[in-house]
Amino acid sequence: MIIVKHEEFLLRTFEEADATAMANLLNNKKIWDNCRDGLPYPYSYDDGLAFIRKINSKDEIQELCIAIDGNPAGNIGIVPGTDVERFNAEIGYYLGEPYWNKGLMTKVLAAAIRYYFSNTRIIRLHACVYEYNKPSMHVLEKNGFTKMGIARKAIFKNGKFWDAHIYELLKEDALKR
Repeated sequence: MIIVKHEEFLLRTFEEADATAMANLLNNKKIWDNCRDGLPYPYSYDDGLAFIRKINSKDEIQELCIAIDGNPAGNIGIVPGTDVERFNAEIGYYLGEPYWNKGLMTKVLAAAIRYYFSNTRIIRLHACVYEYNKPSMHVLEKNGFTKMGIARKAIFKNGKFWDAHIYELLKEDALKR
């Protein structure tokens, strides 16, 4: 199902046929280095299929396939909070390396923010970016996210401790843009 139609990309739900493209895109250490360790590496077709089946079984759309020229190019999703944080969500994303450095992720994130704030009960989005991922920090900042602070040595990735840069965006601020 198409969620957002943009001249340069689509945001849509995932289909099982996307598993092969996901495996091709995510079997990339440069992407894995910027994601949580829960993302398998190496990434296989079976990993993609399991992910798609899991997210498609949920009641709400939380994960969106970024499609460029009809092909899966990445993912943008939220992890809703629970209990007293039930109106918050962590947002995360990746874009396949062939699509890097084209200004696409900034536009994709803007479209996804509008979708999530308009179609979910979320009023606050937050993101955690590893200290060495400057491009992701710029994408968030261009979309109105505010850096709340830096959690020192909060990330353990690839055998080293790294700082976590914490960002947030409130629905009321996003709607003013």
